[in-house]
Amino acid sequence: MGAVEQKGQALVEGAIALTFVIIPLLILLPYMSKMTEVQHRVSEAAQYTSWERTVWKNSRPSLLPNNSSHHSAIMPENDIAMRIPWRFYQKNGLLISSENRNEWDWDENIHPLLKSQTTRNSSNDNLLSLTDENITDGEFSRFERTERSGKTPGSIGSTIDYAVGLLSFTGLNLDRTPYYETDVSIKLQNHYLEPFDQLNLSFKGNSALMASGWNAGGIDHAEKRVKKLVLTTVLDNGLVRLVQRIGGFIPFGKELRTNSLKFGHVAPEILPENRLCRYGTENCGG
Repeated sequence: MGAVEQKGQALVEGAIALTFVIIPLLILLPYMSKMTEVQHRVSEAAQYTSWERTVWKNSRPSLLPNNSSHHSAIMPENDIAMRIPWRFYQKNGLLISSENRNEWDWDENIHPLLKSQTTRNSSNDNLLSLTDENITDGEFSRFERTERSGKTPGSIGSTIDYAVGLLSFTGLNLDRTPYYETDVSIKLQNHYLEPFDQLNLSFKGNSALMASGWNAGGIDHAEKRVKKLVLTTVLDNGLVRLVQRIGGFIPFGKELRTNSLKFGHVAPEILPENRLCRYGTENCGG
C-alpha cells in the first residue's frame, strides 16, 4: 500500500506542477521573448539617434568659408527620426534605405516578433500602438522621440566649459554644447494573454553621449579652425616669408625657405570626405 500511495502522490504532484508551473512557463516564454525584443529595439533606436546627432549638426558651424562649394554636415531632426522604423522595426529581408523613398507601412513591414494576439480568437496583430488615435499611420506614428543637447553637466563640466570658452580669445569658437541625450518610447496596444484579459505596457530607451559633433565644413573650414591653435601661425605673414626667402640664399640656409619651413602649417587632407557635405545635396542624401 505504501508504494501505491507514493506513486499516487507523485502523480498528483506532477499534475499540479504541470498545471501551475510548466504550462504557464511555456505560455510566458514566447511572450517574454517578444517583450525583450521590444525593449532591445527601443534601446537601439535611442542609441542610434543620439550618435547620429554627434555626426550631423543642427546648425551651420563657425568660420565656414563663404563659398558655395563648402558644405557642413547638417541633417534635420525629422530626417534622423524617420530612419528609426527602417533600421530597427522592419522584418528580415528588407533593405535598409537611407533615402526612405517608399512610404513605410507598420503592419506590412514590421518584424514578426513584434506581432501578437491582441484579442481572444484573433490572429497576430501589430503590438505597437499609435501615439495618437487621430494621427495618420506613417513613419512617426508608433514611437515618440525627444532629443536634448546642452553644456557639459556637473561642476567639472562647468570648469571645462569655462576653459574652452577662453579659447575664443584666439578666434577659435568650439562647440560648447557637447552633451546629447535622446529618449525613444513605444506604447503597446492593449492585448490578450492567458490568463490576463488585457495588458497595457510601454517601453522606453534612453541614451546620452558626450562628444564633439563632427562639424567640419570642408578642407578650408577645418584648416581655419585648427590654425587658431597653432602658435607659429603668428609668423605666417609676408615679412617673415621675405626673410625666409633672403635667408634661403645663404649657404646651408635651404631649410629656411618657405617650401621647407612652413609656419602655422596644417594638413587637413586626412579628414574623411564622406562627412564633409550638407545633407540633401547631391551625393549626400539628395
